[in-house]
Amino acid sequence: MTTNNNIDISKYTAGNNTCDLKCAYNFDYPETNLVATNKGIMINCIFDNNTSTPVVYNQQKYSVASMMIVSPSIHFFNGNQTNPAGNQTNAEIIIVHTPSVSGNQLAVCIPIIQSNDTNEASNFVTNLIQSVSNSANKQGQQVNINTSITLNTIIPNQPFYSYTDGNNIDFIVFDISDAIGLNSDTITSLQQMIQPFPLPTPGNSLFYNKNGPNNSNIGDGIYIKCNPVGASKDEVPVEYTKNSSSYDLFSGKNENVIKIILQILFVILIFAVLVFIFMWFRKPSNVAQVAAAVGKTD
Repeated sequence: MTTNNNIDISKYTAGNNTCDLKCAYNFDYPETNLVATNKGIMINCIFDNNTSTPVVYNQQKYSVASMMIVSPSIHFFNGNQTNPAGNQTNAEIIIVHTPSVSGNQLAVCIPIIQSNDTNEASNFVTNLIQSVSNSANKQGQQVNINTSITLNTIIPNQPFYSYTDGNNIDFIVFDISDAIGLNSDTITSLQQMIQPFPLPTPGNSLFYNKNGPNNSNIGDGIYIKCNPVGASKDEVPVEYTKNSSSYDLFSGKNENVIKIILQILFVILIFAVLVFIFMWFRKPSNVAQVAAAVGKTD
């Protein structure tokens, strides 16, 4: 369901639509430094280690292009029957990824809410906002964040939602229950630096991945392709490109193996017969019997 050109992020909107495989999200982000800039409508961050491809989404490899913090959030959350549009959160992180070969751009989004609970993710975001705020709060002012960080710190290892917008950008959005909490002072500092960025987030269908990131097991030599069936499930034909090293001798599929074994047994039998005849003629008594039999025929 969409309202006011914005898709609501909730189980109410996703319904029975699932995408455990076609939106499989695997990542291992490297450590990096970043440069943050106050753009007036967002805090924009560029990473110095952006040449690697630490993300695989729907079988495509991705590198990190940039990260943005906006306030309030561009997405709406927690829609229900009485409030299908949902509500915005205090802020939102948007991590933009670029495909290494082909495919859509990918945006990974994490809501931010006001909370006094702190963890490693909230400490990272708080430090980032405070660093930009302390740089005289000038729009366009670049700030080097010298602390080496990894995005593994802030991305929840929890179920997420996904959809594709009208510009063919794939979105991964985490639930408000897994939002990053910032205290009221930090939220106020952020809102004093940037203006609201009302970016429309339309989407045709919202899907739910209950497994979360880093939970798809796709080994080398196995190709998995997922196509949506209707609007709610994945069709998963699996093609195995590895050759099996084990055989079932009782299967009609291994007739060549049975023929080879029978041929080997036949050769062994012939060899055994020849050895028996040879050994039989080597005995003197047997030779005499043969000679006597030949003499009688003469």
